[in-house]
Amino acid sequence: MTLHEEEPLDAADDDFEIGPWHESDLLRELHTLRALPNPQGRGYKLEDLLERAFQRAHFQAEHNPKMAGRRQTDFAVISHNNRYLVEAKWENHPAGTDIIQAIRSRLRRLDGTVVALLFTMLGINGDAAKEIAEHRQEGLILVFDEADILVVLKDPQELERLLRLKHDKLVVHGYVHCGEKERQAEKNTRRSRKQPRQLPEGRYRLLDASGMDVPWFHGPGGFDPTVFCLNLPDVDWVPAAGSGVSLDMPVAAWDQRDLLRLIDSLAELGWMGDQGQWSIQQHGRNWHGTGARSFAHALKDWKARTADLEDPHHSEEFVYFEACDGGFYTVSGNISAERTRRVARCNASFQLVGMPLDPGSLQQLYRRFDVPSRGHFRPLVEQSVKRQRFDGSIPLLVLGHIVEPADHRWDQEDWVVGLLVANPYYRSDLQPPEELAHDLERTGVIVCDLRSHHPLSKPKDRYELWSYERARTSDAHALRVVAEWWEPEDNVGRRPSVRAGSGYFDVEVLDPPQDSPPRARRRDQGQAGIR
Repeated sequence: MTLHEEEPLDAADDDFEIGPWHESDLLRELHTLRALPNPQGRGYKLEDLLERAFQRAHFQAEHNPKMAGRRQTDFAVISHNNRYLVEAKWENHPAGTDIIQAIRSRLRRLDGTVVALLFTMLGINGDAAKEIAEHRQEGLILVFDEADILVVLKDPQELERLLRLKHDKLVVHGYVHCGEKERQAEKNTRRSRKQPRQLPEGRYRLLDASGMDVPWFHGPGGFDPTVFCLNLPDVDWVPAAGSGVSLDMPVAAWDQRDLLRLIDSLAELGWMGDQGQWSIQQHGRNWHGTGARSFAHALKDWKARTADLEDPHHSEEFVYFEACDGGFYTVSGNISAERTRRVARCNASFQLVGMPLDPGSLQQLYRRFDVPSRGHFRPLVEQSVKRQRFDGSIPLLVLGHIVEPADHRWDQEDWVVGLLVANPYYRSDLQPPEELAHDLERTGVIVCDLRSHHPLSKPKDRYELWSYERARTSDAHALRVVAEWWEPEDNVGRRPSVRAGSGYFDVEVLDPPQDSPPRARRRDQGQAGIR
Protein backbone atom coordinates (compact mmCIF):
# COMPACT_ATOMS: atom_id res chain seq x y z
CA MET A 1 0.00 0.00 0.00
CA THR A 2 1.34 3.42 -0.90
CA LEU A 3 1.43 6.36 1.47
CA HIS A 4 -1.66 8.03 0.04
CA GLU A 5 -3.98 5.02 -0.26
CA GLU A 6 -6.75 5.11 2.29
CA GLU A 7 -8.88 2.37 3.72
CA PRO A 8 -11.86 2.64 6.07
CA LEU A 9 -11.22 2.90 9.78
CA ASP A 10 -12.22 -0.12 11.80
CA ALA A 11 -13.46 -0.45 15.35
CA ALA A 12 -10.02 -1.36 16.63
CA ASP A 13 -8.84 2.16 15.87
CA ASP A 14 -11.29 3.54 18.43
CA ASP A 15 -9.69 1.47 21.19
CA PHE A 16 -6.23 2.86 20.53
CA GLU A 17 -4.61 3.84 23.80
CA ILE A 18 -1.06 4.65 24.83
CA GLY A 19 -0.32 2.88 28.06
CA PRO A 20 2.21 3.85 30.72
CA TRP A 21 5.68 2.33 30.67
CA HIS A 22 4.98 0.76 34.06
CA GLU A 23 1.80 -0.44 35.76
CA SER A 24 0.54 1.28 38.88
CA ASP A 25 0.84 -0.74 42.09
CA LEU A 26 -2.73 0.25 42.96
CA LEU A 27 -3.90 -1.12 39.63
CA ARG A 28 -2.05 -4.39 40.20
CA GLU A 29 -3.73 -4.80 43.59
CA LEU A 30 -7.12 -4.16 42.03
CA HIS A 31 -6.59 -6.99 39.54
CA THR A 32 -5.83 -9.42 42.38
CA LEU A 33 -9.13 -8.52 44.08
CA ARG A 34 -11.20 -9.81 41.17
CA ALA A 35 -10.69 -13.38 42.37
CA LEU A 36 -12.25 -12.70 45.79
CA PRO A 37 -15.71 -14.34 45.99
CA ASN A 38 -17.11 -12.16 48.81
CA PRO A 39 -18.57 -8.84 47.54
CA GLN A 40 -18.24 -7.25 50.98
CA GLY A 41 -14.58 -8.23 51.21
CA ARG A 42 -13.92 -6.83 47.74
CA GLY A 43 -15.64 -3.61 48.76
CA TYR A 44 -13.43 -3.16 51.84
CA LYS A 45 -10.28 -3.76 49.77
CA LEU A 46 -11.48 -1.33 47.09
CA GLU A 47 -12.14 1.25 49.79
CA ASP A 48 -8.52 0.95 50.96
CA LEU A 49 -7.17 1.37 47.41
CA LEU A 50 -9.28 4.47 46.83
CA GLU A 51 -8.26 6.02 50.14
CA ARG A 52 -4.59 5.62 49.16
CA ALA A 53 -5.29 7.06 45.71
CA PHE A 54 -6.85 10.21 47.23
CA GLN A 55 -3.86 10.61 49.53
CA ARG A 56 -1.44 10.36 46.60
CA ALA A 57 -3.45 13.09 44.86
CA HIS A 58 -2.84 15.30 47.95
CA PHE A 59 -6.36 15.06 49.37
CA GLN A 60 -6.89 14.59 53.09
CA ALA A 61 -8.67 11.27 53.69
CA GLU A 62 -10.46 10.57 56.99
CA HIS A 63 -11.42 6.93 57.63
CA ASN A 64 -14.82 6.18 59.25
CA PRO A 65 -15.77 9.83 59.88
CA LYS A 66 -18.79 10.81 61.97
CA MET A 67 -19.92 13.45 59.49
CA ALA A 68 -23.14 11.54 58.69
CA GLY A 69 -24.12 10.82 62.27
CA ARG A 70 -24.91 7.23 63.28
CA ARG A 71 -24.75 5.92 59.72
CA GLN A 72 -21.34 4.61 58.73
CA THR A 73 -19.47 6.27 55.88
CA ASP A 74 -16.48 4.51 54.29
CA PHE A 75 -14.28 7.61 54.41
CA ALA A 76 -14.36 11.35 53.90
CA VAL A 77 -12.13 13.44 51.65
CA ILE A 78 -11.14 17.06 52.24
CA SER A 79 -9.59 19.33 49.64
CA HIS A 80 -8.75 23.01 49.87
CA ASN A 81 -12.35 24.06 49.12
CA ASN A 82 -14.52 20.92 49.00
CA ARG A 83 -15.74 18.13 51.29
CA TYR A 84 -16.66 14.69 49.98
CA LEU A 85 -18.44 11.68 51.47
CA VAL A 86 -17.11 8.48 49.83
CA GLU A 87 -18.84 5.12 49.38
CA ALA A 88 -17.17 2.12 47.70
CA LYS A 89 -19.23 -0.82 46.36
CA TRP A 90 -18.24 -3.99 44.52
CA GLU A 91 -21.44 -5.97 44.31
CA ASN A 92 -22.41 -8.58 41.73
CA HIS A 93 -24.90 -6.18 40.09
CA PRO A 94 -25.11 -2.44 39.29
CA ALA A 95 -26.04 -0.16 42.16
CA GLY A 96 -29.76 0.69 42.31
CA THR A 97 -31.99 3.34 43.85
CA ASP A 98 -31.69 1.78 47.33
CA ILE A 99 -27.98 2.65 47.41
CA ILE A 100 -28.67 6.18 46.12
CA GLN A 101 -31.41 6.81 48.69
CA ALA A 102 -29.18 5.57 51.51
CA ILE A 103 -26.40 7.93 50.47
CA ARG A 104 -28.82 10.85 50.13
CA SER A 105 -30.20 10.23 53.62
CA ARG A 106 -26.67 10.74 54.92
CA LEU A 107 -26.29 13.95 52.92
CA ARG A 108 -29.46 15.34 54.54
CA ARG A 109 -27.69 15.22 57.92
CA LEU A 110 -24.97 17.54 56.62
CA ASP A 111 -24.86 21.25 55.85
CA GLY A 112 -25.49 20.99 52.11
CA THR A 113 -21.94 21.71 51.00
CA VAL A 114 -20.78 18.08 51.11
CA VAL A 115 -20.80 16.09 47.87
CA ALA A 116 -21.16 12.30 47.83
CA LEU A 117 -18.88 10.10 45.71
CA LEU A 118 -20.09 6.61 44.81
CA PHE A 119 -17.39 4.25 43.52
CA THR A 120 -19.03 1.13 42.10
CA MET A 121 -17.24 -1.39 39.88
CA LEU A 122 -20.43 -2.42 38.06
CA GLY A 123 -21.81 1.09 37.70
CA ILE A 124 -25.42 2.07 38.35
CA ASN A 125 -28.68 1.13 36.68
CA GLY A 126 -30.96 3.48 34.79
CA ASP A 127 -33.32 4.11 37.71
CA ALA A 128 -30.40 5.10 39.93
CA ALA A 129 -29.10 7.56 37.32
CA LYS A 130 -32.57 9.09 37.04
CA GLU A 131 -32.82 9.39 40.82
CA ILE A 132 -29.45 11.18 41.04
CA ALA A 133 -30.27 13.65 38.26
CA GLU A 134 -33.87 14.49 39.17
CA HIS A 135 -33.20 15.02 42.89
CA ARG A 136 -29.79 16.64 42.68
CA GLN A 137 -31.13 19.70 44.53
CA GLU A 138 -31.36 17.43 47.61
CA GLY A 139 -27.68 16.55 47.38
CA LEU A 140 -25.08 15.87 44.71
CA ILE A 141 -23.90 12.30 44.09
CA LEU A 142 -21.03 11.78 41.64
CA VAL A 143 -20.59 8.27 40.24
CA PHE A 144 -17.32 6.53 39.39
CA ASP A 145 -17.71 3.24 37.51
CA GLU A 146 -15.05 0.66 36.62
CA ALA A 147 -13.64 2.72 33.73
CA ASP A 148 -13.24 5.73 36.06
CA ILE A 149 -11.73 3.62 38.85
CA LEU A 150 -9.12 2.18 36.49
CA VAL A 151 -8.14 5.71 35.44
CA VAL A 152 -7.89 6.89 39.06
CA LEU A 153 -5.80 3.93 40.25
CA LYS A 154 -3.48 4.21 37.25
CA ASP A 155 -2.92 7.94 37.84
CA PRO A 156 -4.38 9.43 41.05
CA GLN A 157 -3.70 12.96 39.72
CA GLU A 158 -6.68 12.39 37.42
CA LEU A 159 -9.01 12.59 40.43
CA GLU A 160 -9.18 16.37 40.43
CA ARG A 161 -10.05 16.51 36.73
CA LEU A 162 -12.74 13.82 37.01
CA LEU A 163 -14.30 15.45 40.07
CA ARG A 164 -14.53 18.77 38.25
CA LEU A 165 -15.91 17.16 35.10
CA LYS A 166 -18.56 15.05 36.85
CA HIS A 167 -19.65 17.97 39.04
CA ASP A 168 -20.13 20.26 36.02
CA LYS A 169 -22.06 17.61 34.08
CA LEU A 170 -24.47 16.97 36.94
CA VAL A 171 -25.02 20.56 38.10
CA VAL A 172 -25.19 22.27 34.71
CA HIS A 173 -26.65 19.57 32.48
CA GLY A 174 -28.44 17.24 34.93
CA TYR A 175 -26.38 14.41 33.53
CA VAL A 176 -24.68 11.55 35.44
CA HIS A 177 -21.19 11.15 34.00
CA CYS A 178 -19.87 7.58 33.97
CA GLY A 179 -16.62 6.55 32.36
CA GLU A 180 -17.86 3.57 30.34
CA LYS A 181 -20.87 5.46 29.02
CA GLU A 182 -18.62 8.36 28.02
CA ARG A 183 -16.22 5.98 26.30
CA GLN A 184 -19.02 4.61 24.13
CA ALA A 185 -20.33 8.12 23.42
CA GLU A 186 -16.82 9.20 22.36
CA LYS A 187 -16.59 6.26 19.96
CA ASN A 188 -19.91 7.24 18.41
CA THR A 189 -18.73 10.84 18.09
CA ARG A 190 -15.53 9.73 16.39
CA ARG A 191 -17.51 7.69 13.88
CA SER A 192 -20.10 10.37 13.24
CA ARG A 193 -20.01 12.65 10.22
CA LYS A 194 -21.18 15.71 12.10
CA GLN A 195 -19.72 18.86 10.60
CA PRO A 196 -17.89 21.26 12.94
CA ARG A 197 -18.97 24.87 13.27
CA GLN A 198 -17.74 27.48 10.82
CA LEU A 199 -14.27 28.57 11.86
CA PRO A 200 -13.07 32.18 11.58
CA GLU A 201 -11.89 33.03 8.08
CA GLY A 202 -8.49 34.63 7.72
CA ARG A 203 -8.47 38.40 7.40
CA TYR A 204 -5.95 38.42 4.55
CA ARG A 205 -5.88 37.24 0.96
CA LEU A 206 -2.86 35.33 -0.27
CA LEU A 207 -1.73 36.07 -3.84
CA ASP A 208 0.92 34.22 -5.81
CA ALA A 209 3.46 35.95 -8.05
CA SER A 210 0.93 36.16 -10.88
CA GLY A 211 -1.69 37.82 -8.67
CA MET A 212 -3.94 34.75 -8.33
CA ASP A 213 -5.61 33.93 -5.02
CA VAL A 214 -4.22 30.81 -3.31
CA PRO A 215 -5.41 29.05 -0.10
CA TRP A 216 -1.86 28.91 1.32
CA PHE A 217 1.78 29.35 0.39
CA HIS A 218 4.32 26.55 0.14
CA GLY A 219 8.03 26.25 -0.44
CA PRO A 220 11.00 23.95 0.13
CA GLY A 221 11.77 23.15 3.74
CA GLY A 222 12.04 20.56 6.48
CA PHE A 223 10.94 19.91 10.03
CA ASP A 224 11.21 23.01 12.18
CA PRO A 225 9.07 24.36 15.06
CA THR A 226 8.91 27.87 13.57
CA VAL A 227 5.75 29.73 12.59
CA PHE A 228 5.90 33.12 10.84
CA CYS A 229 3.59 35.84 12.13
CA LEU A 230 2.66 39.38 11.10
CA ASN A 231 2.08 40.55 14.66
CA LEU A 232 3.99 39.36 17.72
CA PRO A 233 2.72 40.89 21.01
CA ASP A 234 5.44 41.64 23.55
CA VAL A 235 4.22 40.55 26.99
CA ASP A 236 7.03 42.56 28.62
CA TRP A 237 5.90 45.84 27.01
CA VAL A 238 4.06 47.02 30.13
CA PRO A 239 4.84 49.81 32.63
CA ALA A 240 4.74 47.48 35.65
CA ALA A 241 7.86 45.77 36.97
CA GLY A 242 8.38 42.03 36.74
CA SER A 243 8.14 39.51 33.92
CA GLY A 244 5.49 37.71 31.94
CA VAL A 245 4.27 34.18 32.63
CA SER A 246 3.82 31.03 30.62
CA LEU A 247 1.16 28.34 30.83
CA ASP A 248 1.17 24.98 29.05
CA MET A 249 -1.82 22.75 28.36
CA PRO A 250 -0.97 19.25 27.09
CA VAL A 251 -4.10 18.32 25.15
CA ALA A 252 -5.35 14.73 24.88
CA ALA A 253 -5.89 14.64 21.10
CA TRP A 254 -5.62 11.17 19.59
CA ASP A 255 -6.23 11.84 15.92
CA GLN A 256 -7.13 14.51 13.38
CA ARG A 257 -10.76 14.55 14.44
CA ASP A 258 -9.76 15.39 18.00
CA LEU A 259 -7.41 18.07 16.70
CA LEU A 260 -10.20 19.63 14.63
CA ARG A 261 -12.50 19.56 17.66
CA LEU A 262 -9.77 21.33 19.62
CA ILE A 263 -9.61 24.08 16.98
CA ASP A 264 -13.40 24.30 17.02
CA SER A 265 -13.41 24.66 20.83
CA LEU A 266 -10.80 27.43 20.73
CA ALA A 267 -12.96 29.32 18.25
CA GLU A 268 -16.16 28.72 20.21
CA LEU A 269 -14.59 30.05 23.42
CA GLY A 270 -13.35 33.19 21.68
CA TRP A 271 -9.64 32.36 21.52
CA MET A 272 -9.40 32.51 17.72
CA GLY A 273 -9.71 35.61 15.59
CA ASP A 274 -9.15 36.38 11.93
CA GLN A 275 -5.38 36.98 12.08
CA GLY A 276 -4.02 33.62 13.23
CA GLN A 277 -1.13 32.13 11.26
CA TRP A 278 0.07 28.58 10.86
CA SER A 279 2.71 26.33 9.35
CA ILE A 280 2.81 22.62 8.50
CA GLN A 281 6.17 20.93 7.93
CA GLN A 282 6.94 17.83 5.89
CA HIS A 283 10.14 16.32 4.58
CA GLY A 284 11.10 18.61 1.71
CA ARG A 285 8.19 21.05 1.91
CA ASN A 286 6.54 23.55 4.26
CA TRP A 287 3.10 25.16 4.02
CA HIS A 288 2.19 28.57 5.46
CA GLY A 289 -1.23 30.17 5.79
CA THR A 290 -3.50 32.51 7.74
CA GLY A 291 -6.72 31.88 9.62
CA ALA A 292 -8.16 28.92 11.51
CA ARG A 293 -10.40 27.90 8.62
CA SER A 294 -7.54 27.44 6.17
CA PHE A 295 -5.53 25.60 8.85
CA ALA A 296 -8.34 23.07 9.31
CA HIS A 297 -8.67 22.77 5.52
CA ALA A 298 -4.94 22.14 5.13
CA LEU A 299 -5.02 19.41 7.79
CA LYS A 300 -7.89 17.61 6.07
CA ASP A 301 -6.33 18.08 2.62
CA TRP A 302 -3.10 16.31 3.56
CA LYS A 303 -3.23 13.76 0.74
CA ALA A 304 -3.54 16.41 -1.97
CA ARG A 305 -0.84 18.53 -0.34
CA THR A 306 1.68 15.71 -0.27
CA ALA A 307 0.68 13.93 -3.49
CA ASP A 308 3.62 15.22 -5.55
CA LEU A 309 6.31 14.74 -2.90
CA GLU A 310 8.87 12.13 -3.91
CA ASP A 311 9.70 10.87 -0.44
CA PRO A 312 7.17 12.12 2.14
CA HIS A 313 7.80 11.43 5.80
CA HIS A 314 5.36 9.26 7.72
CA SER A 315 4.35 12.26 9.87
CA GLU A 316 3.89 16.02 9.74
CA GLU A 317 4.48 18.72 12.32
CA PHE A 318 2.25 21.76 12.77
CA VAL A 319 2.26 25.08 14.62
CA TYR A 320 -0.68 27.47 14.92
CA PHE A 321 -0.08 31.00 16.29
CA GLU A 322 -2.66 33.46 17.58
CA ALA A 323 -2.47 36.73 19.48
CA CYS A 324 -4.91 36.80 22.40
CA ASP A 325 -5.99 39.09 25.21
CA GLY A 326 -2.86 39.77 27.23
CA GLY A 327 -0.37 37.93 25.02
CA PHE A 328 -0.27 35.08 22.53
CA TYR A 329 -0.31 31.29 22.29
CA THR A 330 0.79 28.47 20.02
CA VAL A 331 -0.77 25.07 19.37
CA SER A 332 1.82 22.62 18.12
CA GLY A 333 2.14 18.90 17.62
CA ASN A 334 2.86 15.94 15.39
CA ILE A 335 0.34 14.07 13.23
CA SER A 336 0.82 10.97 11.09
CA ALA A 337 0.69 11.28 7.30
CA GLU A 338 -1.42 8.17 6.72
CA ARG A 339 -5.04 7.10 7.00
CA THR A 340 -5.32 7.04 10.81
CA ARG A 341 -3.94 10.60 11.20
CA ARG A 342 -2.81 9.78 14.73
CA VAL A 343 -1.65 12.73 16.82
CA ALA A 344 1.55 11.84 18.68
CA ARG A 345 1.54 15.00 20.77
CA CYS A 346 -0.40 18.24 21.01
CA ASN A 347 0.33 21.18 23.29
CA ALA A 348 -1.16 24.63 23.74
CA SER A 349 1.40 27.07 25.14
CA PHE A 350 0.48 30.57 26.36
CA GLN A 351 2.63 33.60 27.13
CA LEU A 352 0.82 36.35 29.04
CA VAL A 353 1.75 39.69 30.62
CA GLY A 354 1.09 38.15 34.05
CA MET A 355 -1.21 35.90 36.05
CA PRO A 356 -4.81 36.99 35.34
CA LEU A 357 -6.71 38.35 38.31
CA ASP A 358 -9.66 36.30 37.05
CA PRO A 359 -8.36 33.11 35.37
CA GLY A 360 -11.88 31.93 34.52
CA SER A 361 -11.34 31.95 30.75
CA LEU A 362 -8.22 29.80 31.06
CA GLN A 363 -9.97 27.44 33.48
CA GLN A 364 -12.72 27.08 30.90
CA LEU A 365 -10.09 25.93 28.40
CA TYR A 366 -8.84 23.34 30.88
CA ARG A 367 -12.35 22.00 31.32
CA ARG A 368 -13.10 21.95 27.60
CA PHE A 369 -9.77 20.39 26.61
CA ASP A 370 -10.00 17.77 29.37
CA VAL A 371 -6.36 18.52 30.19
CA PRO A 372 -4.90 15.48 31.99
CA SER A 373 -2.62 17.40 34.36
CA ARG A 374 -2.69 20.33 36.74
CA GLY A 375 -1.78 23.66 35.23
CA HIS A 376 0.86 25.98 36.60
CA PHE A 377 1.84 29.53 35.67
CA ARG A 378 5.59 29.83 35.41
CA PRO A 379 7.43 33.17 35.33
CA LEU A 380 9.51 33.84 32.24
CA VAL A 381 13.18 33.96 33.14
CA GLU A 382 14.19 35.94 30.06
CA GLN A 383 12.76 38.59 27.80
CA SER A 384 9.83 37.13 25.88
CA VAL A 385 10.31 38.87 22.52
CA LYS A 386 13.81 39.53 21.23
CA ARG A 387 14.16 42.00 18.36
CA GLN A 388 17.03 43.13 16.18
CA ARG A 389 17.77 44.83 12.86
CA PHE A 390 19.33 42.93 9.96
CA ASP A 391 22.85 44.07 9.11
CA GLY A 392 23.41 45.66 5.73
CA SER A 393 21.07 45.64 2.77
CA ILE A 394 19.64 42.28 1.68
CA PRO A 395 17.34 42.42 -1.38
CA LEU A 396 14.43 40.00 -1.54
CA LEU A 397 12.89 37.95 -4.33
CA VAL A 398 9.10 38.30 -3.95
CA LEU A 399 7.06 35.14 -4.55
CA GLY A 400 3.68 36.26 -3.23
CA HIS A 401 1.75 38.99 -1.45
CA ILE A 402 -0.39 39.08 1.69
CA VAL A 403 -3.21 41.54 1.09
CA GLU A 404 -5.69 43.22 3.42
CA PRO A 405 -8.88 43.27 1.34
CA ALA A 406 -10.66 46.50 0.46
CA ASP A 407 -13.78 45.53 2.43
CA HIS A 408 -11.70 45.54 5.64
CA ARG A 409 -10.36 49.05 5.08
CA TRP A 410 -11.87 52.51 5.30
CA ASP A 411 -10.41 53.56 1.92
CA GLN A 412 -11.95 50.57 0.10
CA GLU A 413 -8.65 49.61 -1.53
CA ASP A 414 -6.55 46.44 -1.36
CA TRP A 415 -3.28 47.01 0.51
CA VAL A 416 -0.19 44.81 0.66
CA VAL A 417 0.67 44.10 4.33
CA GLY A 418 3.06 41.16 3.94
CA LEU A 419 5.13 39.13 1.51
CA LEU A 420 6.21 35.61 0.69
CA VAL A 421 9.88 35.83 -0.27
CA ALA A 422 12.67 33.44 -1.13
CA ASN A 423 14.91 32.92 1.87
CA PRO A 424 18.20 34.67 0.96
CA TYR A 425 20.06 32.50 3.49
CA TYR A 426 18.80 29.17 2.14
CA ARG A 427 21.58 27.21 0.44
CA SER A 428 23.65 30.33 -0.08
CA ASP A 429 26.87 31.84 1.27
CA LEU A 430 24.95 34.43 3.27
CA GLN A 431 24.92 33.76 7.01
CA PRO A 432 21.76 34.62 8.98
CA PRO A 433 21.99 36.23 12.43
CA GLU A 434 23.18 33.64 14.91
CA GLU A 435 19.90 33.52 16.84
CA LEU A 436 17.97 32.89 13.60
CA ALA A 437 20.22 30.15 12.25
CA HIS A 438 17.98 27.34 13.48
CA ASP A 439 14.79 29.06 12.27
CA LEU A 440 15.95 29.90 8.74
CA GLU A 441 18.36 27.13 7.78
CA ARG A 442 15.60 24.63 6.89
CA THR A 443 13.09 26.75 5.01
CA GLY A 444 13.35 28.00 1.45
CA VAL A 445 10.76 30.75 1.92
CA ILE A 446 10.01 33.43 4.52
CA VAL A 447 6.68 35.05 5.30
CA CYS A 448 7.39 38.72 6.02
CA ASP A 449 5.42 41.49 7.63
CA LEU A 450 5.69 44.71 5.64
CA ARG A 451 6.94 47.69 7.64
CA SER A 452 5.37 50.21 5.23
CA HIS A 453 2.15 49.00 3.65
CA HIS A 454 1.29 50.06 0.11
CA PRO A 455 -1.68 49.72 -2.23
CA LEU A 456 -1.75 46.54 -4.29
CA SER A 457 -2.26 48.71 -7.35
CA LYS A 458 1.13 50.38 -6.75
CA PRO A 459 3.74 47.58 -6.76
CA LYS A 460 7.26 48.34 -5.59
CA ASP A 461 10.53 47.63 -7.37
CA ARG A 462 12.64 46.53 -4.44
CA TYR A 463 12.11 44.99 -1.01
CA GLU A 464 14.78 44.41 1.62
CA LEU A 465 15.02 42.72 5.00
CA TRP A 466 14.55 45.26 7.77
CA SER A 467 14.26 43.62 11.22
CA TYR A 468 13.01 40.58 13.09
CA GLU A 469 11.24 39.72 16.33
CA ARG A 470 11.40 36.26 17.86
CA ALA A 471 9.69 34.54 20.79
CA ARG A 472 9.90 30.98 21.99
CA THR A 473 7.10 29.01 23.63
CA SER A 474 7.72 25.62 25.23
CA ASP A 475 7.84 23.78 21.90
CA ALA A 476 7.51 26.35 19.10
CA HIS A 477 9.16 29.52 17.79
CA ALA A 478 7.14 32.56 16.71
CA LEU A 479 9.10 34.66 14.21
CA ARG A 480 8.10 38.05 12.80
CA VAL A 481 10.39 39.02 9.94
CA VAL A 482 9.87 42.61 8.75
CA ALA A 483 10.61 43.76 5.20
CA GLU A 484 10.73 47.31 3.82
CA TRP A 485 10.27 48.55 0.28
CA TRP A 486 12.47 51.15 -1.40
CA GLU A 487 12.22 53.15 -4.59
CA PRO A 488 15.38 55.04 -5.68
CA GLU A 489 13.48 58.01 -7.03
CA ASP A 490 11.85 58.58 -3.63
CA ASN A 491 15.09 59.61 -1.96
CA VAL A 492 17.64 60.44 -4.67
CA GLY A 493 19.18 56.99 -4.64
CA ARG A 494 19.62 56.82 -0.88
CA ARG A 495 17.89 54.41 1.52
CA PRO A 496 17.84 53.58 5.24
CA SER A 497 20.11 50.76 6.40
CA VAL A 498 22.19 49.62 9.37
CA ARG A 499 25.72 48.61 10.12
CA ALA A 500 26.79 45.65 12.25
CA GLY A 501 26.27 46.36 15.94
CA SER A 502 23.55 48.97 15.45
CA GLY A 503 20.61 48.96 17.82
CA TYR A 504 17.06 48.06 16.90
CA PHE A 505 15.98 51.69 16.53
CA ASP A 506 19.26 53.01 15.05
CA VAL A 507 19.00 53.99 11.37
CA GLU A 508 21.73 55.23 9.05
CA VAL A 509 21.36 56.43 5.47
CA LEU A 510 23.74 54.66 3.10
CA ASP A 511 24.36 54.76 -0.62
CA PRO A 512 23.22 51.56 -2.36
CA PRO A 513 26.01 49.41 -3.83
CA GLN A 514 26.13 49.85 -7.60
CA ASP A 515 26.70 46.19 -8.34
CA SER A 516 23.63 44.97 -6.46
CA PRO A 517 20.70 44.49 -8.86
CA PRO A 518 17.30 45.23 -7.33
CA ARG A 519 15.86 41.78 -7.97
CA ALA A 520 18.80 39.40 -8.13
CA ARG A 521 17.41 35.95 -8.86
CA ARG A 522 19.01 32.62 -8.04
CA ARG A 523 17.81 29.45 -9.64
CA ASP A 524 17.21 27.61 -6.36
CA GLN A 525 15.28 30.59 -4.96
CA GLY A 526 13.07 30.71 -8.01
CA GLN A 527 12.01 27.13 -7.35
CA ALA A 528 10.24 28.15 -4.12
CA GLY A 529 6.72 27.39 -5.29
CA ILE A 530 3.34 28.62 -4.19
CA ARG A 531 0.22 26.57 -3.72
